[in-house]
Amino acid sequence: MAHLLRAEYGPEGPSGAVVKWHVVRTGEEAAAMCGAPIAEGAETRPESDWGTGLRGCQQCGSLYLHEVPFLGADWRSP
Repeated sequence: MAHLLRAEYGPEGPSGAVVKWHVVRTGEEAAAMCGAPIAEGAETRPESDWGTGLRGCQQCGSLYLHEVPFLGADWRSP
């Protein structure tokens, strides 16, 4: 399953800062995995941007980590 990151804006809307980033499933871009509604036209980023320092939704992050496959090649042995 593919995912995207979508922006949640503060009271100023898109002209203001992004409050946090939510994870959405591709094809379900109007609602975050945590259940938060996502504004139409909210900025979108690829799921590979998760964990790069963006302020992410903790609930979405937890659910996302349960859905993405564990790829052993991504981890090095000590």
